[in-house]
Amino acid sequence: MFKALKVRLYPNEQQKILLEKHFGACRFVYNHFLEVRTKYYAEHKNSKKKGLNAFDTINMLPQLKKEYVWLNEINSQSLQHSLIQLDKAFRAFFKHNADYPNFRSKKDNQYFIVPSGFRAINNRLIIPKFMEGIVYRDKSTIPEKIRQIIITKDVNRYYASIQYETDEELPKGVGTIGIDMGIKSFLTTSDGLQVEPLNVLKKMEKQLKRQQKKLSRKIKGSNNWRKQVVKVQKIYQHIRDARTDFNHKVSTAIAKHYGTVVIEDLNIQGMVRNHRIAKSMSDQGWYQFKQMLAYKLGWRRAELIEIGRFEPSSKMCSNCGNIKHDLKLSDRMYHCDVCGFSIDRDLNAAINILNMGMIKVGRGTPEFTPVESATAAELQSGGLRVDIL
Repeated sequence: MFKALKVRLYPNEQQKILLEKHFGACRFVYNHFLEVRTKYYAEHKNSKKKGLNAFDTINMLPQLKKEYVWLNEINSQSLQHSLIQLDKAFRAFFKHNADYPNFRSKKDNQYFIVPSGFRAINNRLIIPKFMEGIVYRDKSTIPEKIRQIIITKDVNRYYASIQYETDEELPKGVGTIGIDMGIKSFLTTSDGLQVEPLNVLKKMEKQLKRQQKKLSRKIKGSNNWRKQVVKVQKIYQHIRDARTDFNHKVSTAIAKHYGTVVIEDLNIQGMVRNHRIAKSMSDQGWYQFKQMLAYKLGWRRAELIEIGRFEPSSKMCSNCGNIKHDLKLSDRMYHCDVCGFSIDRDLNAAINILNMGMIKVGRGTPEFTPVESATAAELQSGGLRVDIL
C-alpha cells in the first residue's frame, strides 16, 4: 500500500535561497526542453523520428549544464525528473487527455521532485544538496520505505510530501450508508447524521475584500504591492488549510465506521455555472472531500459506490417511490402527495442514494440502523457541528 505524508519544513536563510534555486532551475529546464521538443517536431514532422522523448532530453541535459553553469548547483536527479514530468505531459496530450503542455510560470505551483538519496535523522530531512538537513516538524514519524519526496512552496511556507510504502492494514468499517452532499448541510447520511458546512470563505470574505481593496490601490510591481500580495495570499492559504482540515476530519470519521459508502456522481463544474449558488458550492470543497473519502476507503479495503448524476434522488419518495416533479430547491421538507410521507429533504435524498447504490450492485434494499454514537462523537470532537435528526 502506498501513502503520502506531508510535513512542514523550516529551512534557514541559506537553505531558502537554495530551495528557490531548485524551483527556478527545474522550471527553467522544463520550459527549455518544451521549446526544444516543439521546434524538433516542427522540423522533423515528415521524418521517421518525429519527436523527442524523455530519454533524449535527459541525454541533452549535460550539454545544457555546460552552457548554464549555475545548473550544477541543483540536484541532477531533480532536473531529470522535470524532463520526465514534461514527457508525461506530452503523453497525456497525445492520448487526448490534456491540452498541449504550457510553459511553467513563477505564478504556478512551485515544486521539485527528489526521487532518491534521502533520509530522515531526528527532526531533519536530508536530501541531495542539503546534506546538513532541513528541519521539519510533524507529529508523525517519517517512515523508512520512502519512494520519493516532493518539495513544494505555498506562499511563504515550505513542505515535503513524502510518498512511502507500508504494510499496515487498517480495520474495515461495518456500516453501510448513503451520502447526500448539500449547501445548507455539508452532508447528510442515510442513518440520520448531518454535518454543518464550514463556510470558511464566507467567514473570511470581509477581511479578504478589505485586503484586496488595499492591493488595488498599490502601484503594481512596487515593494508595497508585493507585500500586500503576500497578505492576500495568506488569507487564501488560511481558507485552503481550514477547508482541507475539515474535509480530512469528516472523511476520516466516515471511512473508519463504514464499510460501504454510496455517493452521487455530481456534475460539480456544471453546477458551479449557476451564479446564485456558485460561491456557496465552491466554499464546500466537494471534489476534495470525494477524493479524500475514496483513497481512505481504499486503505481499509472498503467499498465506494457511485450512482448516476441523473438519478431522481431528491425528487423520489423514499417510502413509496413516487417522484415529485414540482419539488423546488427552497423546499426543505419532502411531502409525498401519494402516501403522505414527510421527511427532511436531504435525509430523503440520502436514503434514496443508498437504495439506488445497493440495487446497482445487486444487493437489494438494505435495512436501516441508527447512526453509531462513536461516529457522531468523533465528528463532534473534531470541532464539527453535528445534528442527529
